[in-house]
Amino acid sequence: MSALITIEFVVPVGYQDGDYARLHGNGGSGDINWNNPVAEDVFDLFPDGAGIYGWGYAPWGHFRWGRAHCQRAAGWGYLPWGRFPWGHGTAVITATYQADGCGQYKFGFACYDQLGNLHEGTPEEAIVHIHIAPSAPTGLKKNSYNKETDILVLDAA
Repeated sequence: MSALITIEFVVPVGYQDGDYARLHGNGGSGDINWNNPVAEDVFDLFPDGAGIYGWGYAPWGHFRWGRAHCQRAAGWGYLPWGRFPWGHGTAVITATYQADGCGQYKFGFACYDQLGNLHEGTPEEAIVHIHIAPSAPTGLKKNSYNKETDILVLDAA
């Protein structure tokens, strides 16, 4: 059995069109291996040109009506519909990873410029605890069961 893990990365400000990300992980134990990505996928940080600004974070969105300095109002950029990528001006990168065993899986996206140079800064890490139930045993039959002690004895078939 295995588990499918979905990891999302919200692209922050500071990247340019042509920049990309790679997913790195630890395979279920230890630290993230930042030298080798866990998949060959390359994630464009500006898919289809999306992500540069967005209404809520564009320069004019930082004024009163954009950020909510009025009473009992959130402001355009912070209203529920502004929480989508076009409202906050970013793209959301989604990756999947198949975990084949139990463990404490750590993931992080390393971002690169168009030429493959690693961006400065420390990527954030996400931790996922996975426990995969073992397969049901086959070929066993009940030998005895004691209700008082709650002990079940099985024999091979």
